Amino acid sequence: MSNAEQIEYWNSKVGEIWVQMQERMDAALTPVTAALLAAADPQAGETVLDIGCGAGETTLAVDAVVGEGGHAIGLDISEPLLARARERAEALQSEAEFLAADASQWADERGFDLILSRFGVMFFADPQAAFTHIHSLAAPGGRLVFACWQPATRNQWATLPLTALAHLLPPLPPSDPLAPGPFAFADAARVATVLENAGWHDVTCHSLPFAMLVGSGADPIADAVSFNLKIGPAARIVRDAGIGDAARPVLAEALRPYLKGDRVELPGAVWLVTARA
Repeated sequence: MSNAEQIEYWNSKVGEIWVQMQERMDAALTPVTAALLAAADPQAGETVLDIGCGAGETTLAVDAVVGEGGHAIGLDISEPLLARARERAEALQSEAEFLAADASQWADERGFDLILSRFGVMFFADPQAAFTHIHSLAAPGGRLVFACWQPATRNQWATLPLTALAHLLPPLPPSDPLAPGPFAFADAARVATVLENAGWHDVTCHSLPFAMLVGSGADPIADAVSFNLKIGPAARIVRDAGIGDAARPVLAEALRPYLKGDRVELPGAVWLVTARA
């Protein structure tokens, strides 16, 4: 099965929007990133592969730990995000390498001690085949650590905008919960089965609830509205429906109960998945 649709999507205007939102997304996902890196526990001298590295935050963090004796490679299908990652690496004088490639097909014979991903593995057209191939990239005993979203019902950052705007939107078609997308790995039992059938063992799924920062600054509500109209499940639907102006006051009202001081935070929950080759 081909991942061509995802490649086209992430190289469209969406990729450019995510570049613009890079700092905001890194801030929103700070608790997840910290937990992911703690679970990955990179060591000096290790060779690391970061799948779906995006603008490079996790790759650069790992590269700083593995040092000169190690090496970190970030893979992504989005050229705009990779360009941003390379800019960040240059600014930090990092030796991290960023490559445009589909991890389900990319070949390398060095054997990675650690393969990690922050929300980059839920988009494969054929997850079973993808993780079988990824297993072939790991060194014997190599570690796999990734973060993926739990069900949408546990992720209010995703559901609240759509619920609040439902009266403004056309009826949404039913979605396939197993289709490539943010919540494709919401079922921990399915994730474990996919990985085990792909040759991984010692699979565990750790639950991590967290508060996702969606708004801050001088006007956190306005900031949160802007965030939700650029990133997340509602953003594309609102753009396609052409209701951006009408959506803003409705979203502002729905987000107001989540304002604490100068921050707007919405509940989220991820699986931290670990396994060994």
